[in-house]
Amino acid sequence: MTMEKAEIGQSARLTFRTVRRESGGEIAGVTVSVALEGLSAQREVYLYTSADLREFFNGLAENWRGWDGARTYESIEGDLLLEATHTGSHVKLHFTLQDPFSPEEWRVSGTVTLDAGEELSRASEDVQALFTARR
Repeated sequence: MTMEKAEIGQSARLTFRTVRRESGGEIAGVTVSVALEGLSAQREVYLYTSADLREFFNGLAENWRGWDGARTYESIEGDLLLEATHTGSHVKLHFTLQDPFSPEEWRVSGTVTLDAGEELSRASEDVQALFTARR
């Protein structure tokens, strides 16, 4: 089975799709889209490696019972920012998708709320599968 996308959240959604690979198979980037009430946006995000993003989601899922403070991820060019906080039974995943060269002109931010158990685990598994799938 080939994973086409990793969709995170329900009413507010963060979706990773269309993984771009270099000729040698290395991951170069991914299309990230957001859907909020009355708003949708999409941007190509460049990745030095997908390992950091996979490790970010894996770490959240492994620590589903909670952590102190915020856990963060930033893409190599700063066009995708993620910040996860644990509220007890949920994880609030705040995201910013922006033009790294002029964020004051193009920026979309929102928050996806995930159940700290099964929903968080599924999100992590989907991200892992998307980036490890070979085409």
